[in-house]
Parts: sequence; C-alpha cells; structure tokens
Amino acid sequence: MIDNSLINEQYDTFRENIKYYRKKLNLTQEELAEKSDLSISYIKQIESNKEYKNVSLTVILKLSKALGVSVDKLFIITIKNV
Repeated sequence: MIDNSLINEQYDTFRENIKYYRKKLNLTQEELAEKSDLSISYIKQIESNKEYKNVSLTVILKLSKALGVSVDKLFIITIKNV
C-alpha cells in the first residue's frame, strides 16, 4: 500500500521543480502554458501548493518537453539557488 504522505511529498517536489525550471528559463506561467499547450489556470494549479492535483503522463511529458528537461529531473529533489 502506498502512503498518501509519500505521494504528496513527490507531488511537492514535482511542483517545485516545474516552478524552478520555468524560472530558470525566464518563462512566465503564461509562456509555459503556451509552450506546453496547457491552460494558464492549469499551470497555476500545478505550481500552487494549495492542493494536490492528479497529473497525467501526457501533462508530465508536455511540461518536460517545454522546459527542456528529462522527466526524471521533474521528480528529483535538488538544491536550488534561484
């Protein structure tokens, strides 16, 4: 059985990495939305730490491509200086 706290921690890492790589590329949320073919409200929901969202593999792949990073980098905890 998977512990929900582990899922939430992994989602937090994913959310933080989306924001980190977006800022590293000097992209606004609007620009990332356009580049990834996702809505601005969806990008805002992903980056928000207000609630957990189910994110499909398609969305993960779109964001990975738009940010120019491999999928695994979106789920790895890294030290960030941005």
